[in-house]
Amino acid sequence: MKISLAIIGAAVFAAACGIQDSHAAITILDTANFNAPTYSDGALSSSTTTTTPGQDNWLTTSAGGTNNISVANSATNGTVTLTTSGEDVRRPFDGGASVTSGSIYLEADITVNTAQATGDYFMHLGDGGTSNFNARTYINSSGTGFARALDTGSGTPTTFGADLLFGTTYHVLVRYDIISGLANDTGALYINPTTVDGSGDTPYVNALNTGVDATTISAMYLRQGSATAAAGVTVDNMDVFVQAAAPEPASLGLLVVGGVALLTRRRK
Repeated sequence: MKISLAIIGAAVFAAACGIQDSHAAITILDTANFNAPTYSDGALSSSTTTTTPGQDNWLTTSAGGTNNISVANSATNGTVTLTTSGEDVRRPFDGGASVTSGSIYLEADITVNTAQATGDYFMHLGDGGTSNFNARTYINSSGTGFARALDTGSGTPTTFGADLLFGTTYHVLVRYDIISGLANDTGALYINPTTVDGSGDTPYVNALNTGVDATTISAMYLRQGSATAAAGVTVDNMDVFVQAAAPEPASLGLLVVGGVALLTRRRK
């Protein structure tokens, strides 16, 4: 009995004091660092079909065989470079995983070499097919540098963030929030966040709700936009993850009340 009461008392004390793990559990759904030996120099997917796997299960989304997105490996690192007017690719989540609710995160290390005034999206999430795209991450030129925007679905972005520098590598984190209902999904884009999920950081820009909200997300995508709008971008260390929800304050309060009641009952 003393052991049981001690355990309960410790749990109640921790809850009352707000002691909890500050890092929710993260589950990686998809990852690509483009490094050897998993990746070799050459096209991610050179297939003209949308169903034949290329390197590490990358599939052609459109324009297969035209200006293929290719891997370039150095001695210690591999990257892919996106330009314009060519093949787009996608990688289904490992094990056929999919997300239908809550928040999902897409991140990568990005170096922008060129950009155009109109702007276009180059990285996004989707349902694993070739037409339903969400969390569209845009780049346009901004005078002396470039800027980014985030749309939940198809449409024209109207909110670009502050100027960023060409030739500088940034860690980009995109959050997409699947919310029950129509035309109400949200999200945010972070540049060099100091926290894994951006929760302790100010968004570089919040997502604009456009197009059709996602019902299922099950793949990550790379895209080469139009000749008059797309940027030249190098991409590395790309992955997608979800995380377990942190305990709500109300739940902690209930734990405290319930624990005290249980201790009182046991003493009686």
